[in-house]
Amino acid sequence: MEDFYLKELIRAINGNFITGDPNLLKQNISIDSRTIKKGDVYFAIQGSHYDGHDFIKEAIDKGASAVVYSKNDIITRTKSFSKPPSMIKTNDTLVSLGKLAKAYKSKFQDIKTVGITGSNGKTTTKEILTSIFSKRGKTLSNKGNFNNRIGLPLSIFNLTLDIDYAVFEMGTSLHGEIKILSDIVKPDIGVITNIGFSHLKTFMSPKSVFEEKQVLFDNVKKCGFIVINKDDKFLRTVSEVANRQIITFALDTNADVYAKNIVLCSDKTNFEIFYKKKSVKSSILTKGIFNVANALAAISCAISFDFSLEEIKEGIETFVPPKMRMETIVTKNGAVLINDTYNANPSSTRQAIQAVLQLYTGKKINLILGDMLELGDKSAKYHFELGKFVNNQDIHSINLFGEMSFNTKKAIDCKNIFYSKDSDGLLKNLEKISVDKDSVFLFKASRGMKLEEIFTKFYNILEKKRQ
Repeated sequence: MEDFYLKELIRAINGNFITGDPNLLKQNISIDSRTIKKGDVYFAIQGSHYDGHDFIKEAIDKGASAVVYSKNDIITRTKSFSKPPSMIKTNDTLVSLGKLAKAYKSKFQDIKTVGITGSNGKTTTKEILTSIFSKRGKTLSNKGNFNNRIGLPLSIFNLTLDIDYAVFEMGTSLHGEIKILSDIVKPDIGVITNIGFSHLKTFMSPKSVFEEKQVLFDNVKKCGFIVINKDDKFLRTVSEVANRQIITFALDTNADVYAKNIVLCSDKTNFEIFYKKKSVKSSILTKGIFNVANALAAISCAISFDFSLEEIKEGIETFVPPKMRMETIVTKNGAVLINDTYNANPSSTRQAIQAVLQLYTGKKINLILGDMLELGDKSAKYHFELGKFVNNQDIHSINLFGEMSFNTKKAIDCKNIFYSKDSDGLLKNLEKISVDKDSVFLFKASRGMKLEEIFTKFYNILEKKRQ
């Protein structure tokens, strides 16, 4: 983060300056008293499981030089502190964090910025695009799941004057979040990867998801670019956004950027990129045709910034897939274990299953599926429909766990189906499966199910059997 004066912060958040020195020069923002460093400005954020106001004393003891807070009794508490820092009161510290991030981002008008959202593929698209941009200049992107109203501002505070490109992923679980986040970023390019069955506990239907996501386009800079997925039935209806140029992509020739000659391999996917009258052959180190679509979204952004297909090819081929997204391990006896446990919803789960079936034709496919979370009142229905889909596939065994996955079981008449309410029961079921070089195991569930822990335990069990 570039240095800033405390008075700049006060002005940006419209805070009430209580005590201290507004002319102090600051260097970092923190919301975590455990990792705070001397001189940091501490924002006391109220979360669903914690309240940052309870840790103000710890933050001050560790060297926080200023505190942004919202509770009225904090000043009374600070009278007992040996070295009270500068204190700034605000109505809502989360809102103020966003206001500060917006003001800070506005200082970097020369940094070419992309904002990405969508139901599936946001992170993969972000990482592919970051790999492409990094071939030409220093690039910043938000790490991990830092894509919400806390994580995005903290990522923006990492901007510095020597950065050329910035790629920010934006997630949402509540109405209005994309509007807030995209207003902070104000990107030069906005891309929605796709619209699917995600966060239905809040949004109820894909149409409602689309209405939430498309607000991103309104906050793209005037004369910026909108990237449209023409394979998506909702997004293809976006035909015009005032004063923004549109570039389309698809797994078909009916788009500005498209792919042909797609070949699925065990360790990568080969495809040919087409734009206007030019083409280039490339490959990506991940599985599934849906990841080619993610690559096309990133490619479209890079083309909008005048990257050549040759530069794009180099960036794609040095892309390293994120953890727990079709991450593949081959055991000593040749069995294949695929860890796709970062998250799951009805559309992404079907995509993963289809990808494995396409890639491992003739192999014994074993599905390990946990609950898909945040699906709202229709969760049982969506799990049942997934079961109907699985029932029509050539699957060797189906292993389910979680309360909602019992509804998946109801729709399946396969003999080799096992169900458990908890992960311990699931692991016991997996240990009973005969495993050989033709066995393929796909692990897929929402992040809250912690299925990656079962993946690791099962892998270790298989490896010990070979010793």
